[in-house]
Order: sequence, then C-alpha cells, then structure tokens
Amino acid sequence: MGRSVSTHRHAVATVYLSPEFEDHDDAFRDFLDDLRSNVLPEVFPSLCECDRWMDREDHVIMENGRCEVSVSEYCGLVAICLAPLDPYNNLDTAWCERAANNFEKKINKMFGKSALHSVGRGSNGEQFFQVAGEPGSCVTSKEGRLW
Repeated sequence: MGRSVSTHRHAVATVYLSPEFEDHDDAFRDFLDDLRSNVLPEVFPSLCECDRWMDREDHVIMENGRCEVSVSEYCGLVAICLAPLDPYNNLDTAWCERAANNFEKKINKMFGKSALHSVGRGSNGEQFFQVAGEPGSCVTSKEGRLW
C-alpha cells in the first residue's frame, strides 16, 4: 500500500512543497526555523511559536487564538496545514476558511518551483501533484517526478 505525507485532520488549507534538503536533519530544522521566523509571520503576523504534535506525524509549530499551523514531512514531501484551533468552534473554522486562500497564495509564491498542487490520489494511497507553474508536469508521492 502506498502512502503520502500526513496532513492535519482538520486542515482547511494545505500547501505541499518539495524542497531540496542536502543534509536532511539539519536542513529540515533550518526549514522549520525559517517557517517560524520569516515565512509564517509574514502571512499572519498574529501567529506565535508553539511546539506540540497532533497524532504522530503532524508537528504544530505556530498558532494564534483562531488557528494552528502544522508541518509534516515524508520522503522529502512537506505539507504545511492551516487548521482551526478548535474545529468545533464556528468562529475558528470561519476565520480559517477566510484566511485559507491568502495562506496558500503567499506560501506558494514564497517557495516558487518547490510548491506543488495535489491533483488526486490512486487507489493505493499514492498522491499525485502538479509542479506550480508547470502545466502537464506530474510528481507522485512514491516515485518522484514523472514528467
């Protein structure tokens, strides 16, 4: 059975990236530090750092009074998710839904060619992506770039 990167179970918006990590552990820590200190505060200045886990794979790295942002990684594929802090609170959910488009656009613009758009899943769980700005390109969560 194939699989893909985990996403926050209550995500309203998810941005997928395929950044190049040379020394994976150190580079991924640097990537998270950059998200916390530069990228996400530019998207939402009200976000504050936090450090907790949703389930086993979704690392919540920032939050404000209405949302939380989680990051997960699997085989070089990264998912950055925006989710309501309390998914049963209509105000939190509405705030995230209004913010989702801005969240996706700004992060995609900041990461350029490493940004991916999910276009579907196979019956085996494998996820398929299009590279941002490259119509007709195809990347899978299992095999990498196909064309």
